[in-house]
Amino acid sequence: MELHNSKLSRNEDFVFRRIVEEMVLVPIRQNVAELDSIYTLNELGAFIWEQLESPRSHAELEEAILAEYEIDAETVRTDLASFIEALLRIGAVEEV
Repeated sequence: MELHNSKLSRNEDFVFRRIVEEMVLVPIRQNVAELDSIYTLNELGAFIWEQLESPRSHAELEEAILAEYEIDAETVRTDLASFIEALLRIGAVEEV
């Protein structure tokens, strides 16, 4: 899959919650939370998740991160690709 051009969207079977200082993704299966599969997100991961409220391409996500954070483009490109691959692997996002 060419992530740079495809649009990604949140999987509605995952809920995002801020619990005190932690930001977590929790998969929901058949209306039951899978508590053994809770994923903790850092600030940037939570920012990316929030950006995926509507479908976004990899390039759009890169632009949003660069506009929000003081970080170099190459680091954003590399880290974003790894993070999106991880979200795809657990089924938290899907290509639309």
